[in-house]
Amino acid sequence: MDRGKQDASSDRGTAAASGSGLSDLEKELDDRFEGLDLVGEEETDLDFSGELDDLLGDVRWLMIFRVHTTKPFSHVAMFKQMRNAWVPAQDVTFKTKGANLFLAQFHCLGDWSRVMEGGPWQFRGAALIMAEYDGFTNVEEYKLDKIPIWTRIQGVPEGLMKKKELAEKVARKVGEPPISVIVNEGKINPSKFLRARVHLDIYKPLVRFVPINMKERKKYPVQYERIPDFCKFCGLIGHDVKECGDGVHDDDQCQ
Repeated sequence: MDRGKQDASSDRGTAAASGSGLSDLEKELDDRFEGLDLVGEEETDLDFSGELDDLLGDVRWLMIFRVHTTKPFSHVAMFKQMRNAWVPAQDVTFKTKGANLFLAQFHCLGDWSRVMEGGPWQFRGAALIMAEYDGFTNVEEYKLDKIPIWTRIQGVPEGLMKKKELAEKVARKVGEPPISVIVNEGKINPSKFLRARVHLDIYKPLVRFVPINMKERKKYPVQYERIPDFCKFCGLIGHDVKECGDGVHDDDQCQ
């Protein structure tokens, strides 16, 4: 089957849920088979436990992801836009696993590294929540709740930007590990800000300031690079202020 047919066959309608999940058909079949009595060959398990390590070693450059949105969208349109955004040197194979749950298979290390180390990737302003997939674990077990993003913590004292461990401690106030910081070890930072790559929990409000208490307590503002759509009322990624609750909020409540 060629790429176009494969993608089209997996795009039956649109996705409309921000959470992951198996298709309704898969769940219906699971419920239907649960009470059946096994007979004949059905009673004997195929045992691959002794081969699992080798099987896992054969799986590479495979990603599981979802689009963090409650709005419906076309799978085909999303696949096309992500190919354009990723500009892969080789093909990318997509597979739909649920209403809003997908796999992407890359075919060279360069494409894999560029996508997994880049981001945050977006589709129509909504973040792609991604993770490496081993090819065997139940897709329902993946939380898919964090995105990587570069941040700029403005005005951090020079002494906190000269050492990696101190800079990482500051960055942990903004997001979770793994954390990367840009420091000039033992020397002053030529930038006016501390640049750090952190992982944001999409179910927590964005951090606006990092409070630091040294000689006095000061708040250092945080800027986010290439931030997906977020709400200025509740601070969460994934929707606009006019889509938060009934969408009616006073300007002085939005920050």
